[in-house]
Amino acid sequence: MTLVVVLALAGLVALLVAITTGSTFVAVIVIALAVLGILLLVRDWRAERRQCASDGHGDSPTEDDDPTRSAATRMDPDMFSPDIAADGNGPSSDARAD
Repeated sequence: MTLVVVLALAGLVALLVAITTGSTFVAVIVIALAVLGILLLVRDWRAERRQCASDGHGDSPTEDDDPTRSAATRMDPDMFSPDIAADGNGPSSDARAD
């Protein structure tokens, strides 16, 4: 990760030089440094994901898979009512209150 920080600082310096001098060559170097930085970040991100998966942290249960939650706290589609009237003659009372 320190390599990425050093690369970012070098890119910042190159960007300032490119802005002040107006050099196209330095601007291309800034773009190349940015692409290299993105590639290094993706490499580090993938390495962390592999490490988490090998440690067993990658397949942690979600809230929906939690067996300790009671059925009363789970959300079901039947708990909600639509905002439109069933007869189609206009908005429901909930919609008029808004």
